[in-house]
Amino acid sequence: PYSLQYSPIPNYEKLMSTIYTVEERKKLEWGIGLLVDGRYVKRTHKFFVICGDPGTGKSTILHIIEQLFHGYISYFNAKELGQGYTFATASFKDAPLVAIQTDGDLSHLYDNTLINQISGHETILVNEKGVKQYPVDLKTMMFMATNKAVRITDAQSGIIRRLIDVYPSNRTLKNAEYFNLIENIQYELGGIAQHCLNVFRNMGPNAYGSYVAKEMIARTNDVYSFLSSQLEMFDDGEKVDAST
Repeated sequence: PYSLQYSPIPNYEKLMSTIYTVEERKKLEWGIGLLVDGRYVKRTHKFFVICGDPGTGKSTILHIIEQLFHGYISYFNAKELGQGYTFATASFKDAPLVAIQTDGDLSHLYDNTLINQISGHETILVNEKGVKQYPVDLKTMMFMATNKAVRITDAQSGIIRRLIDVYPSNRTLKNAEYFNLIENIQYELGGIAQHCLNVFRNMGPNAYGSYVAKEMIARTNDVYSFLSSQLEMFDDGEKVDAST
């Protein structure tokens, strides 16, 4: 319902600059620009998790993405994917461009297989109730909002190199102003898409190729968290023995 165009996007700018810091906002806009460009989606093995407290605007960007890619979106259940639920792949039967969950949970991630396959844009077997399994070739980008940190299991899980974690700033707007901005964003979609495309092209398709979600790892991996907290002691050049 819109065309790419260079146009003012004051409502979007006000909203995003409040809810996210510059670096966190950049991650999301890079991901949206990747989808708008379209040429590098298949080779970009990533998925996005927006993690924060209730009421911090995590779902706001997902509602904007819904408007930007209307007709190309499916809704998935991350918890079912992470626990190997039999029919979890049914959400991907139409090979959507974008898969969204506004309130997901990967805090008890028992099986990484499906998430790795989907974020890696592989061909998966879709299992629907009453239907014989069939293969679907995916180029779907997953976006999930959550209140709980993703459980990072080990370095071989594939999650570490696929996850791009995003955190709201915890800055908020008054209700009346927030809903006014949301209402008017529908008139800025062409400018928003162009802006995100510019962000993506300026950063390049490999901007997050070696990205590691260190903050998310620290939240769920006790050993990593301890070593990070003691990093200065290890960096001072002195030997560390058992009595230290």
